[in-house]
Amino acid sequence: MKRPLNQIIAEAITAGILPPSAATFIQHEAHRPWPVVLLTAFGAWLAAIPLMGIIFLLCGDYLARDTRALYPLSLIMCGVAVAILRRASLPLFIEQLAIPALLAGAATMSAAFYIDMSIGNGSAGVALLAIALATLIPRNWLRVLLGAISCTFIMAAIVILAASRDRDGFWMVLHAAMGIWLVTDFVQRQHLRSVLVDRLATGWVLTIIAGLAFWTGMTFLVGATINSGPVSTMASLSQPLASFAQLASAVLTLGGAAWLAKRWPALHTPWYALTTAVFTGLAVLMPSLGAVMMILALCTSSGRWGIATAAGAAAAWIMGALYYQLAYPLATKALILIGAGALFALIAWLAIRDRAPVVSDGSAPPARKETHAARIGIALTAVAVLTIANIGIWQKESLIANGRPVLVELAPVDPRSLMQGDYMRLNFNLPQEVSQMSEGETGSARLKVAGKVNEKGIVELTRLHDGTPLALGEIVIELTPRHGGHTLVTDAWYFQEGEGKRWEAAKYGEFRVDASGKALLVGMRGANLEAL
Repeated sequence: MKRPLNQIIAEAITAGILPPSAATFIQHEAHRPWPVVLLTAFGAWLAAIPLMGIIFLLCGDYLARDTRALYPLSLIMCGVAVAILRRASLPLFIEQLAIPALLAGAATMSAAFYIDMSIGNGSAGVALLAIALATLIPRNWLRVLLGAISCTFIMAAIVILAASRDRDGFWMVLHAAMGIWLVTDFVQRQHLRSVLVDRLATGWVLTIIAGLAFWTGMTFLVGATINSGPVSTMASLSQPLASFAQLASAVLTLGGAAWLAKRWPALHTPWYALTTAVFTGLAVLMPSLGAVMMILALCTSSGRWGIATAAGAAAAWIMGALYYQLAYPLATKALILIGAGALFALIAWLAIRDRAPVVSDGSAPPARKETHAARIGIALTAVAVLTIANIGIWQKESLIANGRPVLVELAPVDPRSLMQGDYMRLNFNLPQEVSQMSEGETGSARLKVAGKVNEKGIVELTRLHDGTPLALGEIVIELTPRHGGHTLVTDAWYFQEGEGKRWEAAKYGEFRVDASGKALLVGMRGANLEAL
């Protein structure tokens, strides 16, 4: 049976874990579902933008002469909003009116800071303003948001004032911020037990987690999925910081694992030791992983599952970013990931064999036994997957063996984006009417282009095929929708790492085409039609 929240709060206040004022604040927010609070915050941000515009339109001429008027104006807006939000019982509609005023007032004062101070000092002023507002306003979700803002601007101030805006400086600032959070979290849980500090620290650590993931760069396959242009790669730290960062990442991972094992004695098993070793090895390769693993361990052991979930997602992101780590060859990275995956599979098998729950409260239902029908279903699924995969392979092998060989000229591309990682970006000479046609204009139908093949086997694609009979010597090739447009089969040619020079001379793409227009890219040819 779950106990009411009010009862839990009363017991925590009696035990001295929470201050007496916590009851009023937490009871007020408990009856509001989090989607309502989230939508309120989102609407407030949107409403603050036109409100800021109105302020600067009305006061624009005066502010151009003297920016000191921004301070009393922002203080009035923040003061009114704080006075409203400090009320214990507040209708949601009134809160929706007060929050835009608060955000507009805070943004106005922030603008004044940046106008009258340097960027570094202005960032520090914004961080202090966020902490002051969090102290005055008894709204826990706002305190988390203001904690995140304070962390962001404090880190920005340190980076700017220290003139270390490179990757090295960002890594050091993130870990310094995490050190501040570790000290604050210890003092808070051992001595302060303050709701304000807890909420500010929550926003602070969530910002650190996001910053570590951002510092790492793009993770595996996400860049290609969102089509955001060239995928950002993770450049190495400079020496000697790189060696220190690897050591610090490993030590943080080991420290988090040791803390978790201390809090949960059921983890004193061989499979947990192996898990720690795998994560420590990955932390050496990824200098941002150790801090995330430490946060994950601390928050998991104390039951802060929201922060732990965010840290777990960031850890998965960072480990996936190893694919774009330029310090190692592609084959080495593949072996590392395959080896880590195999070890995790072994760890899972050992943990299942032990069947020892980490936290046992007697409430978990007994595990369901695997049935004969389930085993048959798994076997049929495996057979179906293998059948479909082999049919696709057979179709492509048949096209390579029996298709007509033709060459299509590559269109000029920007040399700076010609080589990206281990593939070459392709752009074919297509008819202009196809280049100007978006993917959405064609619906579900596949477009085809027609062209004439010369005596060298080079096809010049001249027109969009509308179904009319082909002229003598003409063929059709089916186009593939790609990134909102169309291309021939694919827009990338993948090759073995280190062979970039070999493929820079590519002038033609070599295809196999069947009678229906199905095509497959099988190779590249140089300017003299030589095979590369």
